[in-house]
Amino acid sequence: MSAEAGARRFKADPLDLLERFGLLILLGIVIVVFSLLRPDTFATAANFRSIVTTLSVGAVASLALMMPLIAGRFDVSVGATLGVCAIAAAAAMSKSGLPLVPAILVALIFGAVIGLFNGVIVAYLGVSSIIGTLGTSTVLVGLISAYSKGTPISEGLSRTLTDIGIETVAGIPALFIITLLVAAVVWYVATQTPYGRRLEAVGVNMRAAKLTGLPTRPIVVLSFVAAGLLAAVAGVMQIGAQGAADPQVAGITFILPAIAAVFLGATTWKPGRFNVPGTLIALFFVGTTVSGLALVGAAPWVTDVFNGSAIIVAIALSAQFRRRRTGELEIGS
Repeated sequence: MSAEAGARRFKADPLDLLERFGLLILLGIVIVVFSLLRPDTFATAANFRSIVTTLSVGAVASLALMMPLIAGRFDVSVGATLGVCAIAAAAAMSKSGLPLVPAILVALIFGAVIGLFNGVIVAYLGVSSIIGTLGTSTVLVGLISAYSKGTPISEGLSRTLTDIGIETVAGIPALFIITLLVAAVVWYVATQTPYGRRLEAVGVNMRAAKLTGLPTRPIVVLSFVAAGLLAAVAGVMQIGAQGAADPQVAGITFILPAIAAVFLGATTWKPGRFNVPGTLIALFFVGTTVSGLALVGAAPWVTDVFNGSAIIVAIALSAQFRRRRTGELEIGS
């Protein structure tokens, strides 16, 4: 490498580092600022335990959203799938008297079937992923409402599950530990397996992936199945977090922080790519900021504005990072 090339690389490194770790640094700044503003309420172990417990379900939902996005597709139905799977698991325990493990299997089957349906209509019928999964979401929300009549299911649930929201292991919330385990599995699949590399290849350039002989349609279908399974896991965790299966969690409001986290996560750690560490950092940045704003007395509408703004800024930053690397800025689709 020439001295001139080395100098150019040295000059680029600070910006690259800022791209990779800027959000993590910003998270640290947010924690310091709110700790100074509200030392008796924000800067406490109880508050941080509450934050990570509250965000654990959203973190797994974010990972569910991330899988089809790696392949260049969007699953709008993740929130509704989460709600259906929570209701299915709760009903299996409450109405049918099933133990916890079979009830979890019921939720996973529901999630996989919904994901398979989404994958087939997108990959084999050519339906737009946003439009198709939006339709699926609408149908699922209607079915949840018809079955539950808007009433949470809280009777007859496994105490092992309903107590997990308050359980800790060495002072760490049990739900957060489960989230980290799920994140580790998703990270391994997405980055360390042949399927993960093929999934990314499809997302980067579908036409090129086809020309290399990759089975692009099955790869896309499996990404939606993975999203459904992860949404099912999040649904079961939601029962543990709330102590009940609430049909209201199927709404888009519940999933907004997860959407913000996935796109904001693509601007950090590995800028321009959807990735697990970036998604988790982004989610906890959003969640910590919202918690801090609530503790300083911000109006409730500020949360919606912040979440929506985070999504817009995240997508815009992703586009700019892509432009910086490729020299092109695509028209929004």
